[in-house]
Amino acid sequence: MPLTLRTDVVAEIIRRVLDGRDHRDVVVDMLDAAFVSNVIDFFEQVVRAKMRNGSITQDWYRDYFLDEQLEKQEFAMNGGLNLKTINNKRKSTKKQIVVDETREHYDKFLEMIDSLNDDSINVDLSLTFRDVTVHLDLNESLIVINALAVRRAAMRGGLWSTTGKQVEGPLMEVLCRVFTVDEQYFTRSLGDDESLREVDFYLRPPYNPPAKCEVKLMGKGNPEGADAIHARDTKVFVASTLSETNKKQLDDAGVLWTQLQESNGFLRFQQTLAKLGIPYSELSEVSDHTEQVDRAIRDTLRLGHGN
Repeated sequence: MPLTLRTDVVAEIIRRVLDGRDHRDVVVDMLDAAFVSNVIDFFEQVVRAKMRNGSITQDWYRDYFLDEQLEKQEFAMNGGLNLKTINNKRKSTKKQIVVDETREHYDKFLEMIDSLNDDSINVDLSLTFRDVTVHLDLNESLIVINALAVRRAAMRGGLWSTTGKQVEGPLMEVLCRVFTVDEQYFTRSLGDDESLREVDFYLRPPYNPPAKCEVKLMGKGNPEGADAIHARDTKVFVASTLSETNKKQLDDAGVLWTQLQESNGFLRFQQTLAKLGIPYSELSEVSDHTEQVDRAIRDTLRLGHGN
């Protein structure tokens, strides 16, 4: 279930990151809103099916929610799996593999909950839509809850990935614009095919090869940062937070780094520009840079320009 960040959300995340604040609240709020909407839609499907079928059983759930005509991600989540899990196990997410794995998992899940037989627990989950009410017993409720749990996990992973892909490039461009770096010295479309890439960003120092930039809006101590600089030949590294170990690894590798989640942390990016010999306008550590940041965000995301 792909999610696309609204431009104003991208702007708010960038603004928070450059202000030294944590951006995670923005992403979590989006996840909550998207999940609630998905839950309501899923429950509505259950009630609509009840209106047409007259009864709801585990076999009914299989017939309706494990219909092979469904898109494979929806099919897998309805059966309590996500595509990443299937791919890790089978090294493929071809439709038939997804169907086979999901049906097998669903049958095992049914066997597990059928074995509970706990008479001390009586669950009656009632769903009402347009005056029609559906009642689910314990087993049926567990099937639905499991499917919803998988949905939230898939949405969570997808949203954090989307945040990285849709924020990292604009964040680097905003950083450059804050210091009034001319557009000839940075690009998001460097390559033989001149195609615009989602994540790749390059600084282009005069008379020197382009410098590959990497952005990670990651937690402190995340080892992914050290891996990325070696795997992607990174010359410039920008992160929300870095541990002392991360910083030492970057220094030892000769990578120019900036830690954003601290007071005026983005100002360290000036050192990167200076060492690369890229012309820029210096900003003071004692001044308020809100106006420059807001203007850079507007110019990068074309806010207020009819887009």
